[in-house]
Amino acid sequence: MPARRRGSIRLWQTELFVIVIMVAILILSGSLSAGLKSTLTRMTETSELRNASAFAQRLGPEFPLGPSGSQQIREVIAEYRDIYGGGIWVYNDRGELLESAFDAAPLDGVLESARLGALGQHGSYALSDLRPSGWIVAGKPLVGRDGANHGAVVTASSADQPAAILKSVRDRLWTTFWTSLIIAGLIGFAFSEIIARRIRAMSDAAASIDAGNFDQRLSTSLVPDEIQGLAESYNSMAERLGKAFNAIQENERQIAAVVESMAEGVLAIDAEERVRVVNPEALRLLGLEGRDLVGERMTDLTDSEDVLNIVRGALASRNASSRAQLGRFMVMLHCTPLFDELDGVEGAVLLISDVTERHRLEDAQRRFVADASHEMRTPIAALKGMLELLDDGAKENPEVRDDFIQTMQGEVDRLGRLVADLLTLARLEAGSLRLKRNPEYVLEMLEDVTGVMQTLAEQSGVTLSVEVLDPETQAIADHDRIVQVLLSFTDNALKHSSAGTTIHLRAQRRGAKVRFEVADEGAGIGAEELSRVFERFYRADDARASGSGTGLGLAITKEIIEAHEAEITVESMPGVGTTFAFELPAVGAAEPLTEP
Repeated sequence: MPARRRGSIRLWQTELFVIVIMVAILILSGSLSAGLKSTLTRMTETSELRNASAFAQRLGPEFPLGPSGSQQIREVIAEYRDIYGGGIWVYNDRGELLESAFDAAPLDGVLESARLGALGQHGSYALSDLRPSGWIVAGKPLVGRDGANHGAVVTASSADQPAAILKSVRDRLWTTFWTSLIIAGLIGFAFSEIIARRIRAMSDAAASIDAGNFDQRLSTSLVPDEIQGLAESYNSMAERLGKAFNAIQENERQIAAVVESMAEGVLAIDAEERVRVVNPEALRLLGLEGRDLVGERMTDLTDSEDVLNIVRGALASRNASSRAQLGRFMVMLHCTPLFDELDGVEGAVLLISDVTERHRLEDAQRRFVADASHEMRTPIAALKGMLELLDDGAKENPEVRDDFIQTMQGEVDRLGRLVADLLTLARLEAGSLRLKRNPEYVLEMLEDVTGVMQTLAEQSGVTLSVEVLDPETQAIADHDRIVQVLLSFTDNALKHSSAGTTIHLRAQRRGAKVRFEVADEGAGIGAEELSRVFERFYRADDARASGSGTGLGLAITKEIIEAHEAEITVESMPGVGTTFAFELPAVGAAEPLTEP
């Protein structure tokens, strides 16, 4: 469950700053308001008491009152109201109201309290009620000529003006409070925003490092010392981490490039038999090109017990090597365990080498040696047998001797042809046989073939037919080697053609190429034998039985045509015949002539 967000530090700092300022301003405002009220109360009470005292001093000598006392009191009251305003109440010593003058008056209870206070032991009374519709009341005793108290005088004035002053000051204080609070909030917000931006920058920078970006740096200006120190430490750490990470990435790129370009297939496997690293060559050999194998188990990739056993052997701390067949590939497997710092096996590396071609060459070499030995053993055994017979006395019979010598000459010629064919084949495979490619008339090459093979064809009762639509057609070729190829095809066709049939030698231009064909009307070649006709020493049973040929002719033709950067095609149908064909560049073709 994700953690609940608690707000940003900017909000926290702003709220704290505003609360502190608000408490300070409230305390200050309350203190100022209370002090002002106290001052106004004291001032109004003092002023009202001073007015009452002045009136009492002016009126006191009139007591005890004479016959015209009431008139005198009214005159003094009128005089003082003109000066001070407000209301005046005059009481005798029995509490009876003698005279009064007012526009508005406080409650009777307030007046009575003032009268009694004036006659009390303190000799004066003052009370302020600084509220709208409130009153400021004062009382003083009336001391007569005889020094005795003859009553009291009470004065009262409206508190509206002092209350208005107090209210105005309080309103200004509240205005100042809210203005200060807003300004303090803005200042606090600005300050906290500066700090928050620095912290967010640090958070973003940390996230950048987490994402692999080490180039971001923090500003170290206009920040508190603590944040500046943290920013400098971060910048230093980011620089060191960036260098270390770049070095690791460069090493990984180099290792990946080496693994990707390795001629061997490479798989890194963890202890759970899951693939962690695989290169393209391994995918090709496993027949899984285009798939992402990272994270998959080995048992899901192959069912080859050889591969699985060698991997499990490496995970059991054993180095292992073996050969295995993976589909059409013959591979060499080598698996090495990977150890952790505690010498425990944490995985393995499997190398897969494609030895298909080497295996094929080794197999071909073995068959070549066996076939060559077999082919040479026959004439050598014949020569040895005839030499032994001649040595035993057959040389004394001229007819037998001449026959033996003629047969021996044939066997020696056969050995010579075999050695010459082997030498030619070796030179072609080694690339040491240089071709002389020039523009050649195809009709001349075909006529050279028929000139050599015509006698043999007549002896076999076979007709040779040269078919060229345009006698001026030319091809880029080595004349002698292409004639050799066509002779081999024609000789092979003669061996498999019956009397009365025809061998067709054709050449026809097709676009930028000239197509050569040698087609017979013989028994044809079976599908199981068609793929083997170019193998060394491979001959049909009837040819082998006759003892003619070396079995290398078609292998040599294949090498010659491939040296011309072309290929031979064979089409055969049992009972209909066989056609050997290849194509060479025509003179005037768009493709440039390139020497091998």
